Amino acid sequence: MSASAASSSSHPNPWAEPLPKPVSEMGTYLANLPDFAESKRMSVRPTHLEHAAVGHTTGWIVSAGALFSNDPAATGETPAMAGSWMLIREVSKEAALARLGRDIYTVGGAWDMSKATISAVAVAKH
Repeated sequence: MSASAASSSSHPNPWAEPLPKPVSEMGTYLANLPDFAESKRMSVRPTHLEHAAVGHTTGWIVSAGALFSNDPAATGETPAMAGSWMLIREVSKEAALARLGRDIYTVGGAWDMSKATISAVAVAKH
């Protein structure tokens, strides 16, 4: 296994695989991925960030970030992470769900996939 395919934890990186088609032939999906109430996010976050960086390079991940349970811009509070959002490329919604299911945040106990939503979307060209 290549260094980019696995992290120091040796969990396989689902984002390290090459895209199966040109980007123009892939679908784009918006995933809303809430955390479990007792999320293991922080314990697997370094591996997730390492893997996601590879996903940006390979083209699977268009953009991504944290979901907050509060509104830190309006309140000045410290952001309270409650999950993730990801804009990803895949061949189908089912394939997107399967790939997200292999992410360290899923297998490591951060994301509650029973509450996840995945929608096919279009990215506007400006």
